[in-house]
Amino acid sequence: MNKLAIMDIGSNSIKMILVDYRRDKSFRIIDELKETVRLGEGMHKNSYLKEDRIQKALQTLTLFKNLCDAVEVDEIIAVATAAVREAANQQKFLDRVYKQTGLEIRVLAGKEEAYYDYKGVVNSFDLDSGLIMDVGGGSVELVLMEDRMVKKSVSLPFGALTITEKFELYDENNRDKDIKKHLHQEFSKLEWLKNLKNIPLIGVGGTIRNIAKIWQRKNNYSLEILHYYNLNAENVNSVYKKVSKKSIEERKEIPGLSSKRADIFIGASGLVNYLMDFTGIENLIISGKGIREGLVYDFLLNDKLPVADVLDYSIKNLLHNFDLNEKHAARVNELNKNIFYQLESEFSFAFDEFPDRISRIIKTAALLHDVGTNINYYDHHEHSFYVILNADLYGLTHRELLLAAYISASHRHNKYSLHKYNLNRKSFKDIISRKGNDKELIRKSGIILEISESLDLNRKGLVQRVEVESKVDHILFKVYSSYDLRLEIEDAMEAADGFESLFGKELKFKLLDV
Repeated sequence: MNKLAIMDIGSNSIKMILVDYRRDKSFRIIDELKETVRLGEGMHKNSYLKEDRIQKALQTLTLFKNLCDAVEVDEIIAVATAAVREAANQQKFLDRVYKQTGLEIRVLAGKEEAYYDYKGVVNSFDLDSGLIMDVGGGSVELVLMEDRMVKKSVSLPFGALTITEKFELYDENNRDKDIKKHLHQEFSKLEWLKNLKNIPLIGVGGTIRNIAKIWQRKNNYSLEILHYYNLNAENVNSVYKKVSKKSIEERKEIPGLSSKRADIFIGASGLVNYLMDFTGIENLIISGKGIREGLVYDFLLNDKLPVADVLDYSIKNLLHNFDLNEKHAARVNELNKNIFYQLESEFSFAFDEFPDRISRIIKTAALLHDVGTNINYYDHHEHSFYVILNADLYGLTHRELLLAAYISASHRHNKYSLHKYNLNRKSFKDIISRKGNDKELIRKSGIILEISESLDLNRKGLVQRVEVESKVDHILFKVYSSYDLRLEIEDAMEAADGFESLFGKELKFKLLDV
């Protein structure tokens, strides 16, 4: 196991993530630090980094470097963005950093910054197209993505901090028309930004995450997950209008808004609001990943192409990090998929009419059914529920993620209750239903997963194939193998009562030699 540190010196804050990684390219973030330095503060006057801000940056970077030394980091990648990029005293700042800390800072060009944002997004979303937006303190990065590749990109020389200073947005916003006019003028310089209403805006950075947090709190959203959270243009405008009417002290009291961003949040949210207004984009999707994760992917993968399937990649990454039996997980997944689709006629709805991607849901549940054993074997199905919801799994909507977690949690002798797995006593009823197709999918898929795991009880892959025959009063599982599977069949029959209760038919097995 090796350690990597990524330091990101921005106009508003300096951040660092510590990453454990292996030779097989699996990784996990083990720590994250952030200090609000405001390095770009006051730069609009003369383009110079101010001495008090430099001192704060040096202090922060020294602390970060000391931590890297203490935990024996193998590689440090330190980058600087807009404030340092635009600073007239850039070289003096870099020299002072090196002299005091030994850190060699790489100053990213605007398009490089946009590219690493893209790398962070494209490897954590299964979206083919979108406009990526990263609102920083001193710049805004925009990337037009088509077919998962960069088509256009730009770094605009203004951000949350600079817009706030330019329009003096420290208290109530009395210059909304001026802000809109200014931003529309800037955006109109980019012909490719016009008429993008058929693609989503993918939002990167703390500012945009705060917009989502405010909206989640306002609506009592039951999942405390931001990645892949969706808002529409009306929601974003509502947040902007709300904060625009409040003073700094009043903004600090808004649920979901970081007090450290309160003074620059009008300008920040205005940037997002008026980009959506200008482009005609109707939907904002939140990305929890950005430039730092993009640098991690760039370091580990050494490939300009994005990962082929972000869900498969993130599941594999999780299997490696939790040191799970991947062969067993793969066999259970294959058995589960095979049985599940053979039983489609026993569901009250057609799979292709279900509003979510069933194949991805059941794959996630099956491959990660044992992930909770890393916490404790006993009740590990409950722990699996928590891990699936809270690990970095990409390529699933919140509904799909929650459905997968419930299915996985119900794989042990049907110890399942929709009411039981309510983290923080939240019911998730705003996301999934406790009745109808959602409940049927969870319960029936859960018991199919239970049977599938039983058929690989000894972890040796003794089952060659399973054929399912639906009769009037029973469902017959014909299990083909050249081995004695009495123990596996006996374990699978533990699900018999639950199976009959759900499917209305008796569960039977027939072992056939091959």
